[in-house]
Amino acid sequence: MVHREMTGTSGHRTNRLRLVFWELTARCNLKCRHCRAEAQDDFATGELSTAEILRVARDIREVADPILVLTGGEPLARGDIFDIARECSTLFSRVALATNGTLIDAGVARRIRDCGIQRVSVSLDGANPETHDEFRGLPGCFQDAMRGIEALRQVGMSLQINVTVTRHNENELPQLLDAALERGIDAFHVFMLVPVGCGAEISDDNRLSPGRFEEALRWLGAKTMELRGRLQIKATCAPQYYRIMREAAQERAVELPDASGPHGMHAFTRGCLAGSGVCFISRVGDVQPCGYLPIQVGNVRERKLGDIWDESEVFAALRDPRRLHGKCGACGYRKLCQGCRARAFAATGDYLGEEPDCPYIPKGYGPA
Repeated sequence: MVHREMTGTSGHRTNRLRLVFWELTARCNLKCRHCRAEAQDDFATGELSTAEILRVARDIREVADPILVLTGGEPLARGDIFDIARECSTLFSRVALATNGTLIDAGVARRIRDCGIQRVSVSLDGANPETHDEFRGLPGCFQDAMRGIEALRQVGMSLQINVTVTRHNENELPQLLDAALERGIDAFHVFMLVPVGCGAEISDDNRLSPGRFEEALRWLGAKTMELRGRLQIKATCAPQYYRIMREAAQERAVELPDASGPHGMHAFTRGCLAGSGVCFISRVGDVQPCGYLPIQVGNVRERKLGDIWDESEVFAALRDPRRLHGKCGACGYRKLCQGCRARAFAATGDYLGEEPDCPYIPKGYGPA
């Protein structure tokens, strides 16, 4: 297959497209308190059809071979999900499925494996039924998710646990990590809440303060070093984790994993990759820098993703750390971290503004 060179608006070569999150539907059987997609009981008006999805997938493959994450809502709510996944698996080297796990039994697990999906991420937001079910909005969904995980294990799927952290479950992170180790899970990804969608309605009292945010990331960084080779650990929507990890690696004189890791799904690159290595396609085809940064830069019904990726002024700005404002712009770690652009936008309306949940103060920044 012929690939064309991607260039940004300035004419310079851009970062390659590494990861596409594709929201296939708004439909979901749960009512999660933090849901970015504001999931609903039925399909949203205007969701991309099977034919449109496959056409866009082929368009993407003309210009890049990113990790493709099929998500929702709950992607298994689509009757055509296995057809979509099978075709995408013939086009892309790495296809993953993000699910709440509750709709997976032995038969569904086999279909997931047989259609070519390489990894399944299951969301688990508590180490016990009470915590998880309360956050996910449906009694019994913890047990259903655990049954789904076991069904996937039985058919040999690579598994990832995703945990969204708020005050309701921060103390259960060690138990969740232990559970992942006991079950032979391949990856453990911790998501720090971004206040968009339903997540914007979670009170400040239930969100981690910047200080507690930092403490959680330092604990995770220590576990990353301790469990290296046993479990892939990563913080998502927490770009300051990369500063913390770089500091820890320098103190211990060790190297960090690079982009050539297993499946290419676990790489130490840098913090916020929204618009520079990552993009998001919504259920109706809108393209955003990431799923948590609700700035539409185009629509795949109207233009090919490669053209949007090349020509978006928003993407161009996100690729240039020199354009960051506030303490992020003054920070010596800005190229490594870049701050969460979605949190900055949610707090101030400025997607280049400073990260509100980072307590780090750059040397020499602020009033004399």
